[in-house]
Amino acid sequence: MELYKQVNFHHVISSKKQLLDNVYFDTDKGRLRKMGMGLRIRSADEKSEQTIKTAGRVIGGLHQRPEYNEPIDGLHPDLARFNAEIWPADCDLKQLENELQPIFSTDFNRQTWVIEMPQETLIEVAYDNGFIETDRSKKEICEIELELLKGDENQLFVLGETIAELPQVRLSNVSKAQRGYMLADDIDFKAKALTPSPLSKSMSVEQALLINLQHGLQHTQYHEHCYLESFQDAALYQLLQGIKFLDQNLKLVKNVVPQILNAAWVSELHWLARSFSGFDERFILQNMLEDDGFYIRKLPDFKSLIKKLEKQYNEQPNRQAIKEILTSTRYCQFVLKFTQWLIQFEKESFFSQKPSSIESFATDSLESEWRELKLLSHHKTFSIAQLLSYQGLLESNLLLGLCVGNLFSGKKSKDFHSSWLNIQQDIKELAMVNVIAEYAELEMDKRLQAEYLKWITRKQNSLLYALTI
Repeated sequence: MELYKQVNFHHVISSKKQLLDNVYFDTDKGRLRKMGMGLRIRSADEKSEQTIKTAGRVIGGLHQRPEYNEPIDGLHPDLARFNAEIWPADCDLKQLENELQPIFSTDFNRQTWVIEMPQETLIEVAYDNGFIETDRSKKEICEIELELLKGDENQLFVLGETIAELPQVRLSNVSKAQRGYMLADDIDFKAKALTPSPLSKSMSVEQALLINLQHGLQHTQYHEHCYLESFQDAALYQLLQGIKFLDQNLKLVKNVVPQILNAAWVSELHWLARSFSGFDERFILQNMLEDDGFYIRKLPDFKSLIKKLEKQYNEQPNRQAIKEILTSTRYCQFVLKFTQWLIQFEKESFFSQKPSSIESFATDSLESEWRELKLLSHHKTFSIAQLLSYQGLLESNLLLGLCVGNLFSGKKSKDFHSSWLNIQQDIKELAMVNVIAEYAELEMDKRLQAEYLKWITRKQNSLLYALTI
């Protein structure tokens, strides 16, 4: 196995194999999860241990959650054994314990190695192979985990980069427990629209940048996982929104934090953006084909046109090509580099000047960026080409609104965002009409061509009117 070879390139000081049986508990109303806690009992080598993990965070693939472990007799949790300080003041432990029930199990074979790295660092590498299971269904586990036992945190990333060279390895921000809860609740990963970053007015530009980059990376990784589970275009679209959001933040702060452009992950982000740069046509065609081609159903020779659009859609990069990008060594190492930089960025000061307020910076940025776009509302007439050329500018400004819009009143931000979103939607519809215009130009049947042009003119006039009133 490739992992075994990779591990043996390093100084292994011990190794072990175990069969681990884990049962996760909660109440039928999910009281522990509402408290941000996860509780399990792990059985191995005829011994049992209960573990509770409290609310933490995930950056990239680095999971940081406080956990408490206690040996236990039997297979039912004994909550009184845990440190009393972890519980809310009004929590009735005995009642909570009585309400606990098994939710799901994770049973897997674990191979571990303890590796000695530079800077007196010890890292445990664990390879888990098994299943997450409920009483209704189960999913496979095939994971590699790195745990810092002692020493320099940066050595995790040094070792991680070598493991990222293994085929099909991905850096996941989804834990076994999260997958287990979703399986128990019969919930699938579904695409979610990118939301405004959770900024507050008290933040500096630097603090806001950190929050925004974490927000964008989390959105991208969630939809990477979502796409590889479902292969839905909606998930792919949101993954690309995450990438564009990260790029928008670089544009936003490049003059205030010029050092960021020298970060190792920036060139890899640009590579990733280039890799997906031709997907706009895919999404236009997908919109035209959805609901059995509802949008173009009134066109003549409808069935023949649908077949042409399907052929054009199928000529776009296929699932395998997209999967190869998302499971490539380069993509995995991009997430690793980005995660490491975010952690260092949080710990160290990269700035010699006094931190500036995000609120005043955001106001200036929005006024500057939106000034050009506002000219659009003053035009009385547009050509189709002019309007289509505004699409990139519209998207950039909408992303900027998601970067800093949370700093302003909810209604003001929502109203402004909605108005530009409506314009963007109309321009996307114009792009769909433009596809039919290209087919009309090549149509040899003059009767069909005339019908196409009549439909195109009606649609274009309607959309142009909507954009100018």
